[in-house]
Amino acid sequence: MPRNLFGGTAADVTEDVSGARVPGVEGTLWDGPSDGANQVLDLMDLEGTPIEVIASDDTGMIPPFYGPEGSPERLWIDVGSGTRTVLLATDVGDRLVAHQDAPDPHGDRAAVLDEITARIGAPGGLAPLGPDGLVPGEYIPAAGPTTASVSQFLAMPAPAYIAHRGSGMEYPEHTMAAYNAALTSGVRAIEVSVNVTADGIPVCVHDQTLDRTTNATGLVTDWVYPSLINGVQVQPKQILGNGWAPQPLPNLRDVLDRFLGKVVIFLEGKSNEAAPVVQSILQTYYPTANQSVVWKAYYKSPTFSTMKARGFTTWGYIDDTTTDAELSAVDANIDVWGVPHTMSPTRMSQIAARGKRVICWEVHRRSQRDRLAGLGIWGMMCAQYKWVSSTKQILKKDNWATQVKAPGDMGRTYYSGVRDLKYDGTGTAFMDVTGDAVLIGSCSLPEFPINGYRITFDMKFDGTVPSNEHAGIVFGKADDSPYQFGTANESGGYHMAFRGNGDMQIFSHTPGVTSGTQLATAATPVPVAGQWMSFQVDVTPASVKITRTDVTPTVAVTSTNATYRGGYIHVTGGSVSSLTNRPRWRKMTANAL
Repeated sequence: MPRNLFGGTAADVTEDVSGARVPGVEGTLWDGPSDGANQVLDLMDLEGTPIEVIASDDTGMIPPFYGPEGSPERLWIDVGSGTRTVLLATDVGDRLVAHQDAPDPHGDRAAVLDEITARIGAPGGLAPLGPDGLVPGEYIPAAGPTTASVSQFLAMPAPAYIAHRGSGMEYPEHTMAAYNAALTSGVRAIEVSVNVTADGIPVCVHDQTLDRTTNATGLVTDWVYPSLINGVQVQPKQILGNGWAPQPLPNLRDVLDRFLGKVVIFLEGKSNEAAPVVQSILQTYYPTANQSVVWKAYYKSPTFSTMKARGFTTWGYIDDTTTDAELSAVDANIDVWGVPHTMSPTRMSQIAARGKRVICWEVHRRSQRDRLAGLGIWGMMCAQYKWVSSTKQILKKDNWATQVKAPGDMGRTYYSGVRDLKYDGTGTAFMDVTGDAVLIGSCSLPEFPINGYRITFDMKFDGTVPSNEHAGIVFGKADDSPYQFGTANESGGYHMAFRGNGDMQIFSHTPGVTSGTQLATAATPVPVAGQWMSFQVDVTPASVKITRTDVTPTVAVTSTNATYRGGYIHVTGGSVSSLTNRPRWRKMTANAL
């Protein structure tokens, strides 16, 4: 290393004790101010001649000289005055400038540049810039590596669940609220449907019209996006209860940015206008979407070949009447078949036997799931995912006061709300149709407790019911299949019928048989219009007992029939023929004994 320069400045002088400069004095150089310092002998004058001492000139100034090898920044001079004076290197500024101007002053710049260069484009490294100066699409984080894998999803054992419309009979269909809740519930895949506005913005909504699910009417394509997002909201109250607030319609980009890579998405453009828009968005902004998106369309759609060429897995849904020849004609472009729940069991088995995964839509009930699994159906596109996938009692008492439909509470029809429970805000539930029943799955017990269970509830009639008409509850059913009075139902159970004349009866219902069999009856006071009555139902291994508890003394009716010991419960309007006299229920509980 070069030697540092010392001396030659106004601060470098020899002085006596009075502070006067002393010319012609020789001084010795040291590496420290203390007595233990070492004398520095490796010195040079400006001509490069070695020197060991420094002599002040005739003005008392210390002349310039070079310090020792190793380039210390400070030395101490002793001129015999008893005090050593520090000397500072005088060329530090020049050396600093030279250091800053050097191409690699520390000898490591080249190594750092080599390391950075090696990381460009490498996994976990840096994104390169394209010829346009922008980061290429494959390096954009929104389109980067996914955690939800289509291949892993398809490798799952049956039943594999997909949240139909975001589980649209438990949450407002095709809303961020539904998609978020479905993921929180643990689902591995969701279905997303897309239509486009008049100005070409893709929004998530199933129907091509807004009439069924929103506060607006007409085709989605008749609305421009600014008007739609400011004036249209999903209205879930008819289906899910008055406790649900209106929800905005999400646009596709928001959904993909939020969920892509976190869940497998079965994605469908629902119209001829929507499909190319969705395809373009995937290709432009999400180049790795094929890792976690399944392209969904009607099996005759011309979009399949394009999406297969882009590496997407495809799901083609068919009709009840689609023939084997029609399936074979498109087989090369479809990876997974979709079958409607209305298809015959025989035909479903035939589709499953073709060797590809088969997914049925839409699935609402556990009994439906079990029947489909027995036919070889692998996937369940569930409109009520939390209910279908759960195995335990959800609530021990109803949540009707919240005016929000609980998982498992459902009528016989779906996505319309016509036959579902309604709530008045006081904890009371009722129906807007006659002669029907609603499953109260949330309070049902999937397994019969060892000592049985007890159901309690209140019921009243709005009007004066004809003496032979009745309403009540259904219980003891081993599965969650629908129940309707006067119909041949899929599974058996018991019907508690309370008539307009006060008779309290127990009926059994055999699967597939229209009429029930009366097991026991007891007379109780006649119901009064608008007045609540209270009941207790005990189902034990040995008997079924119903007690009316709002009267004194209480009245009970008992049967020792032990045919049915399931825990699924329905409320039923029975044979009440007029909504003027409709039954209402409240305060339902179901607990193991």
